[in-house]
Amino acid sequence: MKSYAIAVSLLFLGCDGTTGTAPALDAATAVDAPDDTGPACPAALGTPAARTAVPTRGPLDDVLRLNHLQAKGTHNSYHLRPAIVGPDWDYSQAPLDEQLESQGVRALELDIRWDHRCGRFRVFHLPILDARSTCDLFTDCLAIVRRWSDAHPSHHPLFLQIEPKDAWDAPTTELRLTAMETEILSVFPRDLVITPDEVRGGAASLPEAIRTQGWPTLGVSRGRVLFFIDRSDALRDVYTHGRRDLAGRLAFIDSAMGDPFAGVMVLNNASGANVPEAVRAGYLVRVFSWTAGDAVLDPAVTAAGLAAGAHILSTDFPGTARGGVEGVRIPDGNPSRCNVLTAPAGCTSAAIESLPR
Repeated sequence: MKSYAIAVSLLFLGCDGTTGTAPALDAATAVDAPDDTGPACPAALGTPAARTAVPTRGPLDDVLRLNHLQAKGTHNSYHLRPAIVGPDWDYSQAPLDEQLESQGVRALELDIRWDHRCGRFRVFHLPILDARSTCDLFTDCLAIVRRWSDAHPSHHPLFLQIEPKDAWDAPTTELRLTAMETEILSVFPRDLVITPDEVRGGAASLPEAIRTQGWPTLGVSRGRVLFFIDRSDALRDVYTHGRRDLAGRLAFIDSAMGDPFAGVMVLNNASGANVPEAVRAGYLVRVFSWTAGDAVLDPAVTAAGLAAGAHILSTDFPGTARGGVEGVRIPDGNPSRCNVLTAPAGCTSAAIESLPR
């Protein structure tokens, strides 16, 4: 990865697109310095408008909860095929709103990288080699999702997976995480975000709340978003206040059974025995389905994830896969469906989501 930093230093382009001299890269930026060739960063963050539209209630909105559904997600939802294609990068995703509107996607993944020259996050996979994206700034991507959500306020909650790609040093991590939350709140007002504090309520911990109270119902969740961070290293230690809790935080974070902050789990292997265990315990679980690196696109992979009760099946192919093969879909979904392990009797796909125009 350090070679990317060297290349960026040699090919440096300023935030305004003009050629300049690259600043010295410190330890926090040298690992994942961005290929900063996008448009100039806005001078300031905006203030989000309040939601005016009222969601249409479903027939089981006081019964069905967030963990009672199964939805399709996309991996690297912003990704565009690079000029030099590696096997794992050989795919392009549709614009985020098209995924939500036409492909039945209800979970999106955004990789964010700190642009130290402009003080904002950009969204792309790898510097130089795999840097193409359908939306440049983190706030650009979020704004696309917000506009679609405003136009369809009755959707079941959208799941937004955020993967910070930078390796920040310890003093910097809290600052960057605060900046991430600030950017989110410049697009989505807090009342549209399902937060860990909301789920925990008066319980001593998130796991206790999930066990005794359950996740929020669809009736209080429609038209809203839930963020979770895909990191399980020292960054998680900082975000969870030393692996203690998510008090005051805006997003959930990857966790494991027994963690006092457990709520959402990124379990990539759909066939793993720990998937149904976590689902039955009440946690939200994300798994992989087909990705560009798979030699064979086997429908059994998707079937295994669904049978295991995974809530989010994330794929590189939400529409059409290689060779014109139909991509991943949620059988009987509308676009999502009732969870095979957790949904109560009487649940229907239409009760989870049936969007009026």
